[in-house]
Amino acid sequence: MTKKVLSIAITLPILLGIGLFGMLYTQHISESYQLKVRQVETLAREGDMEGAQKLLTEVAVGWEKRLTLMQLWICHSDTDNVGTQLRGLQVGLTIGDRPSIFLSSANLIEALRHLHHRDDLSISNIL
Repeated sequence: MTKKVLSIAITLPILLGIGLFGMLYTQHISESYQLKVRQVETLAREGDMEGAQKLLTEVAVGWEKRLTLMQLWICHSDTDNVGTQLRGLQVGLTIGDRPSIFLSSANLIEALRHLHHRDDLSISNIL
């Protein structure tokens, strides 16, 4: 009985720590990329498509670097959705289609928000 209590006392804080780390990391990634996507949208509104494309390329490279780690604890369909929306925004910027740019940026921001909220430590996510 003592071994069970001891194993729970050791394992529970470790699991909570890992969960908290994952939640905070995902929150940071989500919020920082949402901010950058809004900056891309602002540059596109101002007509600086080259600057918007450059910033979006930085976002895409950063996303690809972090994707493998994030997929350890996040549903692949959620991360795939972010990637799909990111590519849609890249296409919109490449062809210069303003409605497509703004629709894709809104969809990308929503996918990033969804990514964060699905990963929060909450009763609904645990159950």
